[in-house]
Parts: sequence; structure tokens; C-alpha cells
Amino acid sequence: MSPRIAIALAALIGLASSSLAEEVATYETTLKGAVFTPAEIKVPAGKPFKIKMHNANAAPAELEGHELEIEKVAAGGSSITVRVKALEPGKYLFVDEFQEDVAKGYVIAE
Repeated sequence: MSPRIAIALAALIGLASSSLAEEVATYETTLKGAVFTPAEIKVPAGKPFKIKMHNANAAPAELEGHELEIEKVAAGGSSITVRVKALEPGKYLFVDEFQEDVAKGYVIAE
């Protein structure tokens, strides 16, 4: 292997390792009754992140956010985690789809 190829491969491996090592932040919320706590999750704009929702209810809940491009069901008494793409600055609605008229929360990207 030529020295140039070896240097290029080493650089690529280093870049891949550093990007894999970068932790994606996880923000938690709990759904109890029809209330998310916290109801607002503040995240840095431009960086992907995860939302972990604990469903404290006996009934299933579906965490959904159209603009966030998330949708996942949590059985009663369980937790789920969803991955969210990097967002532009703004306020983004998420709901429990099974009671979306009352169970609302927001992601605020700053």
C-alpha cells in the first residue's frame, strides 16, 4: 500500500471514529393522564437528538409529531425512544395521538 493511500485511510478511519463517538443527546418526558412533563423540550437547533417518553398510563400511548417525523406506540407502563432529525429553529408540536386534543407538548429548537 502506498504511503498516500495509508494516510488517506487513516484520516477516514479517524473521521468515522470521531463521528461515531459523538453522543446524540436524549431528552425525556413522561405522559401521565393527558399531560406531558415536561411539556416543552428545549434542544439545540441543527443537531439530531432523541426523545425518550415514559408512558405512566395503563393504556397505550402513541407519541407522534408530524413536523418531527416521529410516530411510535408505547404500551402502558413502558418507555420508548425515538430519533429526531436536526431541526431549524422553531417550535414543533408532539402529541399522544390517542388523545391528541388534550395531550400536547412542544420541542423548541434554539
